[in-house]
Amino acid sequence: MQTDNRSSISTTNIVLVGAFIAGASVAAFTQNWFGAILLLALGLMGLGAAVHARRPNSRDITRINAIEYRDERDRDLAKHGFATVGAAALVLSVVEVLLATIFFHQLVGLAGAQLLTLSIVWGIANSQAVKRS
Repeated sequence: MQTDNRSSISTTNIVLVGAFIAGASVAAFTQNWFGAILLLALGLMGLGAAVHARRPNSRDITRINAIEYRDERDRDLAKHGFATVGAAALVLSVVEVLLATIFFHQLVGLAGAQLLTLSIVWGIANSQAVKRS
């Protein structure tokens, strides 16, 4: 029997979908039904997008947006997209820290931790990219 190696979704999507389903389970366990339904729906939509992108005739943009890369070209294109997302995330995190500091004092620690984490990941990623070039 011949197997199709395009049938399973990527490890990244397995982790993402699994996290949503685990979160939905915890929300349900704590009787947060809105959260449980929302997280389950998000997980199922992510799973659907990944399965849709695995089709043999899927377009490049569909595969890249679903994190279902077929080859190195897809991976290279995705790196450029993620670089832009990373820059936007840093800018938004700075705005979040500013707003939390001014209006929502109780969230300053969380916003600051997010900005610090993104900055550390960015620094490590840049260091690795320089080493590889």
